[in-house]
Amino acid sequence: MAERQTASEQSRALVAVGHAGGVTLIEATTGRLLWERQLAELPAGLPCEGQPVTVRIVAETVIAACSGHVFAFRVDDGELLWQLNRRSRGAGETNLATERD
Repeated sequence: MAERQTASEQSRALVAVGHAGGVTLIEATTGRLLWERQLAELPAGLPCEGQPVTVRIVAETVIAACSGHVFAFRVDDGELLWQLNRRSRGAGETNLATERD
């Protein structure tokens, strides 16, 4: 079984891409796909299918927002950490702001 490394241990730049209801994490220097998640496959995530997704990387977490929903994924493997469903609070694009924006 392979050991899991954190993003800081991997010492590489990462880019999170939000697109048509999905989140993709890629390695910036090589373009290598690290993981991909479709938000509609997650609990109550169906409204995100095909919708714009806004993403941010915060520490070791990828935050994704879509149609009023917010998802947090572990950066090293894409595991869902938590999800906040606020469907009545947004339609289509949902914006994110972090302290570094």
